[in-house]
Amino acid sequence: MPASQNFVLAKGYPAAAAITKKRAVKFVGDGTQSVTPITAVGDISVGVALFSVSAAEIIKGKKASIMTDGRVVMEAGVAITEGSVVYLDSVGRATNVATGATRIGVCDEPSSGTGAECSVSLD
Repeated sequence: MPASQNFVLAKGYPAAAAITKKRAVKFVGDGTQSVTPITAVGDISVGVALFSVSAAEIIKGKKASIMTDGRVVMEAGVAITEGSVVYLDSVGRATNVATGATRIGVCDEPSSGTGAECSVSLD
């Protein structure tokens, strides 16, 4: 079954860099509420991007649509089974490897491996 989502809260934020859909993002932290891709294990996520945003689109003023609460489809970095605690890898994908990683939620629809989709209930 393909992964599915049900949002509670999605919000538009200015993108400070190109954003990849289905991956977690973080705040830049400069007071502008801009978001940027996760770049390291341990980064704290504001949510998961619904759509990709290219550098050319940023110049035109396109914002990033970010799921901040609810159930979201994520790109997986590894195979993840339902019921597993989900953490973030160094590029914002879902993983079940916890060493130094930030928890983002619980998997409720599994992924078969790297690049596959899974559903995650954000917490």
